[in-house]
Amino acid sequence: MKVYIEKQYNDVVRIKNSLGRDLQQNEFVVIGQLSGVVDRNTKDGDFVGLQIQPFMEIQVNGKDLAAQANAYAEGKTLYFGQAAGKFADAPASGYAAVGQIAHNRLDAEGIITFFKFPTAVA
Repeated sequence: MKVYIEKQYNDVVRIKNSLGRDLQQNEFVVIGQLSGVVDRNTKDGDFVGLQIQPFMEIQVNGKDLAAQANAYAEGKTLYFGQAAGKFADAPASGYAAVGQIAHNRLDAEGIITFFKFPTAVA
């Protein structure tokens, strides 16, 4: 699952990929309390550059959204489930709060945009 960064400020940290699988460039992940976008393809156990800039605008394709509870309403918290690889608009087991929904364009363009929180909150 790829996401698209709308505004980037290049706040990147190097962190070990401890997720037990290879990561793809532009994939959104949560590693520990850090959430962000992978900057290059990375093998399991290698170090990855994770773009973690808080409040960065990220676009998510509608196919990467779990079943909706709140219609992905603007201003609501957005959650990410690492195991499922999906975003959700309501808290659920295995999901961490990762941002706030800024724009919902699911009907017109099939995407939502969110502002990423500084850390992921389980």
